[in-house]
Amino acid sequence: MRILFVAPYVPSRIRVRSYQLIKALSSSHEISLVALLCDEYEQEMLRDVANYCASVDLVPLSKWRAYANCLRALPTPMPLRVAYYQSPAFVRCLLNVIHKHRIEVVHGELIKVAPALHTLCTQKSVPVIYDSVDCISSYLQQQYATTHSIAKKIFIYSELQKMFSYEAQSLQIFDHVMITSAHDRELLISLGEEPEHIHVVPNGVDTDYFAPSATLREADSLVFCAKLDYYPNAQAILMFCRDVLPLIWERRPQVRLTIIGNNPPASVRALSEDARITVTGYVADIRPYLERASVALAPLQVAAGMQNKVLEALAMGTPLVATPVSCRSLQVRDRLHLLIAEEPLAFACAVLQLLEDQTLAEQLSAMGRVYVEKHHCWKHTADIVCSLYQTAMRRSVQCKLVSGANVLS
Repeated sequence: MRILFVAPYVPSRIRVRSYQLIKALSSSHEISLVALLCDEYEQEMLRDVANYCASVDLVPLSKWRAYANCLRALPTPMPLRVAYYQSPAFVRCLLNVIHKHRIEVVHGELIKVAPALHTLCTQKSVPVIYDSVDCISSYLQQQYATTHSIAKKIFIYSELQKMFSYEAQSLQIFDHVMITSAHDRELLISLGEEPEHIHVVPNGVDTDYFAPSATLREADSLVFCAKLDYYPNAQAILMFCRDVLPLIWERRPQVRLTIIGNNPPASVRALSEDARITVTGYVADIRPYLERASVALAPLQVAAGMQNKVLEALAMGTPLVATPVSCRSLQVRDRLHLLIAEEPLAFACAVLQLLEDQTLAEQLSAMGRVYVEKHHCWKHTADIVCSLYQTAMRRSVQCKLVSGANVLS
């Protein structure tokens, strides 16, 4: 098949879902990629995915145009997180690539590119598969519930009301909709989407790349790996450092925390004023940090879909403490694969238990690895996606035949 991947960013080992699908599918199919380029640093990530693509087109989107898009969208029903990414040049590029490379099926990821995909759907020249990844309305609901700032609550509420309507309406036009978990699938159905239209396509883990090593773990070392320019991740580590870490330090003041992720906001960078906390910013390879840490953290209060940070820690055999929302889309069990805790004191006690009970830490390390090997293989995920492509292509051919017959009659 000749497949066009459409994304609002450059797929990479940080933006793992589209990257791993492209990698898995490229062995048997021809992949073209069209992505928006919103930040220059993403250009450096292109080498991760370019080797798996027959063609790559990046369409720059300047900050001033993005902000102008948002201003125009304020009085409209379009959510700002969608309006921000509007680009006529992006749509023109997609149409050109479809024609030039004789694309047979389009795969678009995230609601940020939904308007561009809608344009392709109206052309009816090629079937379009939409990967919602998460239920965005649910994410905004959680964000609203956990935000204390009045100004932020007002903004989130406005976005949420728009998103309820936009998300429900935008999904109906696509041939198939993908989602990462059964939980998020039920949330989309509750918005009014037809159940047979939505397919669970779980995230996987590259278990060859993320694999335990013989490296000795450093005592009393914690690690948090996440995209820090994503609000729920920054919120999670800030709350952990405010509410949980002091409880850990009361008993083990020598504990150190390393925070890894691109574009940390100033509030996160400021955490490094304590010498026991290191904020690295972007790193090319998170594996050395995961393999050296005594405990990995997933203290999210707001989460949608399937958390790659959890899967990658488990794959590396790093003992993990996670909040319930961080792992609710997985089939993991508390005290078998990881420790699950929510309230600050319970979370602190779970971390301390892993730091002090080597036997438990080693058991969780081994069983966490077994879990991802059994349940989260990218090849299996790619096979599900291929099946959806083929179904959509057959349906497209049938529709064209019926349309042609009606014209002749």
